[in-house]
Amino acid sequence: MLFGPRPSCIKRLLVIEDDPLTAFDNEHTLKHAGYDVVATVDSGEAAVRFIAAEQIDALVLDLGLAGDMTGRDVARLARDRGIAVLLVTGRCPEDASDIAMACLDKPHSPSALVAALKALETMICKNRAPRKVAGLTTWWRPAAA
Repeated sequence: MLFGPRPSCIKRLLVIEDDPLTAFDNEHTLKHAGYDVVATVDSGEAAVRFIAAEQIDALVLDLGLAGDMTGRDVARLARDRGIAVLLVTGRCPEDASDIAMACLDKPHSPSALVAALKALETMICKNRAPRKVAGLTTWWRPAAA
């Protein structure tokens, strides 16, 4: 496998990206890295339908989406349901730590996307701070013992 060991506690992903080429690249990269991409959608409304109907461990979420619902709206809904959120955007917003666990800058390489998800896994599965990843900002809060 190109990207190392298979995912541990984050396996099922929903990719939410309105740019078709970026969406295709992200889905291909994540599947190749061993993740189960439940769906790739371009709007908040479509994302909400999958969040309601599927078991999802994490979102790979762009903030600029098609439709009326914003990426922030989707992130808040996911956070409230206990779904990890990785923002993937051109510029990480100031309030990102309120709605996501991490923010990866665009543009990014395929390996940076996989490393960002592995950082989320470190925070969630191992309850420790992740290693540094270029272009990734994380907000790690240790879980109570």
